[in-house]
Amino acid sequence: MKKAGKQKVKEVIEFYDSNGLQKTLETFSISDETFHRYERLFDEYFGSDKRLKSESLKKIAEQYTDKELLAIASGGRVAPGQPKIPIVSFDGERIRVGALGDTHLGSLYTNPECIYQAFEEFVKEKVDFITHSGDVFEGMSNRAGHIYELTHLGYTKQKKHGIEVFSQSPTPIYFIDGNHDRWFVKSAGAYIVEDLCNELNQAGKEAIYLGQDEGDISLKGKTTLKLWHGEDGNSYALSYRVQKIVESLAGGEKPGVLFAGHTHKSFNIFERNIQCYSTGCLQRQTKFMRGKRIAAHVGFWIIDIWVGQKGVTKITSTWYPFYA
Repeated sequence: MKKAGKQKVKEVIEFYDSNGLQKTLETFSISDETFHRYERLFDEYFGSDKRLKSESLKKIAEQYTDKELLAIASGGRVAPGQPKIPIVSFDGERIRVGALGDTHLGSLYTNPECIYQAFEEFVKEKVDFITHSGDVFEGMSNRAGHIYELTHLGYTKQKKHGIEVFSQSPTPIYFIDGNHDRWFVKSAGAYIVEDLCNELNQAGKEAIYLGQDEGDISLKGKTTLKLWHGEDGNSYALSYRVQKIVESLAGGEKPGVLFAGHTHKSFNIFERNIQCYSTGCLQRQTKFMRGKRIAAHVGFWIIDIWVGQKGVTKITSTWYPFYA
């Protein structure tokens, strides 16, 4: 019996891989015995590895959708026991943010030179904008002895000092106020952070007041960066407070990124799919904090956020400490 040629064998077997045995027998008018002879010849002509690979690909193709097969072809892996292919695109547009918190301007324990050094680093690293997560000013409480811890006494002098400092900002800066700022609200109805922003804008700087205690910044219309302050206290575990903040947010209110001030602590965690940062402070430990055994993490962050079609695709960050 004359051997079938390579091209004929290849044509029959490839047709079988796509259409099955019965249709192959009918289309080529061959018997089952002849077909199996073609299979043996295929191995002889092209090697058994190619045949096995073809069979394996056929079985894979039967299990997945076209979209999933495209994902596999793009580098995805078949995860045993999972019905779907876990493919994520980590591409996106990078946004670089300089994150400040708790500057407490007007306090003996705040050195404006640290803020200026942060601004210099923001210029060097080309941040897109700056955020401030509250307690811009020290304010004036009714706590005994607090007045002796101030470098600038009263609303007018603290605001003037804030204009002097934040007029040096190299980029747009977004503010919320904190509990120290609101002492002026409670005592005199004066919104010092909002007034600071208004005067900076009049002087040609871009300062955006987002509100009391919290405010949202849209990141390319795909997700939200939320600034948070609050009036609660420190927790025994650093992360506990931020975890409770996240728990308090309804599903539809969840941001992609959270910057939290108030506790003067620096750390980051990933909680309920939110990238969370505690923004530290630029006020060294006060006597009040020392008496309460509360540490101050003095410094600032530069945070790179990549935003894709479905939100945050990746995030990297650097903490810049002042050992004060």
